Amino acid sequence: MPRFLVVHTAPFTAEELIARAKAAPGYMPKDVTWRCSYCDFAGNKHFCEWEAPDEQLLRRVLDLTKTPFEAIYPVRRLDIAKAEFEA
Repeated sequence: MPRFLVVHTAPFTAEELIARAKAAPGYMPKDVTWRCSYCDFAGNKHFCEWEAPDEQLLRRVLDLTKTPFEAIYPVRRLDIAKAEFEA
């Protein structure tokens, strides 16, 4: 499944992100997964890893949930221990 890194500049709080994560299974299309987030709360920067069939569907999910974002990047994950990229 293709992976994407979504960059957000938004004043999300820890509580808001936890609530969004708990609610996600109830509204997320079955083939879209929010994998994890790296959060810089002081700088209002958040980097979220997603899996989705394509960027258009991911954009639709972000738009429907009114989640502001500044960029979406298609990415590949490098497994450092194995020194290889995941398929």
